[in-house]
Amino acid sequence: MSRCSIVAAVCVAVAAAFVVEASGAWSASTNAQTVTEKECGSCHMAYLPQFLPERSWQALMAGLNNHFGENASLDANTSKVILDYLTQHAADRPGQDNRFLRGLADSVTPLRISDTPYWIRRHSEIPPEVFTHPKVQSKSNCGACHQDAAKGGFEDE
Repeated sequence: MSRCSIVAAVCVAVAAAFVVEASGAWSASTNAQTVTEKECGSCHMAYLPQFLPERSWQALMAGLNNHFGENASLDANTSKVILDYLTQHAADRPGQDNRFLRGLADSVTPLRISDTPYWIRRHSEIPPEVFTHPKVQSKSNCGACHQDAAKGGFEDE
């Protein structure tokens, strides 16, 4: 599995302020969404934080050194920027779209968005072979079916 597919489960579109300085540190002049899109989006779509609860983002970010068989480690500062945003905007935070929590027990910590009851229900009528089709390749390739996925558009298409 490539680093891209591994980081796919971890990264999400994020917003807050940070920029890379010559030292590699992030400062308050660039948006954390930009940081995440740069780090995660270099391989795949940056997923929305509302797709998973806070506990899932914490577990995913804590395991980047062996994330789905790949080393997707980030420097500590970049990791913190991404984790802070993911947890602040996770599905179980007040004011967030929590549909991905529907049917998810508090004792369950999904590491894949496609393992949430909501995702499973929304894709229940899609034959399994669709996800292995060469143009789709996996359940994590949202953009193969949802043309506006990178912008957060997931209407049936």
